[in-house]
Amino acid sequence: MILNMSSTAAFSAFAPLLAALAFVATVLVWPTWRGWRRTGVFPVVFTRKSGAGLQRLVGAAMGLLVLGFLAAFGWRAWAGPWGEWSASPQLVALGWTLVAAGWLLIVVAQRQMAASWRIGIDDRPTALVTHGVFGEIRNPIFTGMLVTFAGFVALAPAPWSLGGWIVAVALIRFQVAWEERHLLRQHGAAYAGYAARAGRFLPRIGRGLAA
Repeated sequence: MILNMSSTAAFSAFAPLLAALAFVATVLVWPTWRGWRRTGVFPVVFTRKSGAGLQRLVGAAMGLLVLGFLAAFGWRAWAGPWGEWSASPQLVALGWTLVAAGWLLIVVAQRQMAASWRIGIDDRPTALVTHGVFGEIRNPIFTGMLVTFAGFVALAPAPWSLGGWIVAVALIRFQVAWEERHLLRQHGAAYAGYAARAGRFLPRIGRGLAA
């Protein structure tokens, strides 16, 4: 346990944990409850009966990944950094910048999706959102997640954090491919045309459908 630490050391130890908890609360817990209350539709749809087995597996893996990050940051705050590489002040500053930027992108995108926001693939029809940040990026929430996770890696650079980010990239890549096939079936030419002009994760990059 960390005892008698300086204020700077205490901030370095506890701030990433508090930020991770706030991130989960504001982009997962609160939007889920808000969407359920406003629409009567529970937005977490990985476990719907109509969902494929692989979808449920990916949903469980993503949930475990988030819990793993929280547990790792909790242990780090309690016992101190473990297995971390040296982090310069510039890297720490970059980390906080990435966390804030990714977090903001997710919040904005969730607001713009409104009632269409889901966690997972929903077999019930939802509107195709192409305005706001979606006009340039088809998957801004996933982009925000990867940017935020990269920020947390910079705040605690270690094999466990980098490995978690790599796993997140793989899971999101699979999820995006499945979601794009689903949206193409649901919206047809409208989605194909949208995909041709909006980048997958960044503006103008990755236009077209995933393989």
